[in-house]
Amino acid sequence: MRNPKFPRLLILVLCLALLALFVASLAGPNQPVSAHRSQGEAKPASSPSPAGARPAPDFSKSIWDLPADAADTKNPVASSDEAIAKGRELFMTRKGNCAFCHGDNGAGNDANFAKLRRRPADLSRGAWMVKLSDGEIYWKITRGIPGIMPASDDPKMTAEERWQLVNFVRSLAKPAVK
Repeated sequence: MRNPKFPRLLILVLCLALLALFVASLAGPNQPVSAHRSQGEAKPASSPSPAGARPAPDFSKSIWDLPADAADTKNPVASSDEAIAKGRELFMTRKGNCAFCHGDNGAGNDANFAKLRRRPADLSRGAWMVKLSDGEIYWKITRGIPGIMPASDDPKMTAEERWQLVNFVRSLAKPAVK
């Protein structure tokens, strides 16, 4: 004769097993149930990379790669209202895309700082900008910084457009306060 409590006991054991599987699935793959975080706990700083994945590149030490004679490179485009206006258009539009990081006035786009790997140069800071030659600004625009600032060399922008951009960037710099 069968035990009348057997079906109820079997259902209870199955429910407990399902509950244990559900709780284990909440903890995530390859983590013990005790490692599951409650809502108030902080997330770990980084999660392990999947097998075979390469670590993210470290751009913190990326620097300018300018030609040795960059400071001596002369601007062949005269700084005129027309050249500055064309440079402004490049700066503000998707073609140059400078305003995304540097903001409309060159002082930085606060709304996008969280999306950037590092704070962009303040192009409105006259005391700093006066130390750069047109050639240095041109080559910085042309070559960019890998992983930080996109290069704007041909075919993205012509040499003349980059020089117009130099003229506009110069117009952003406020005089140094003494």
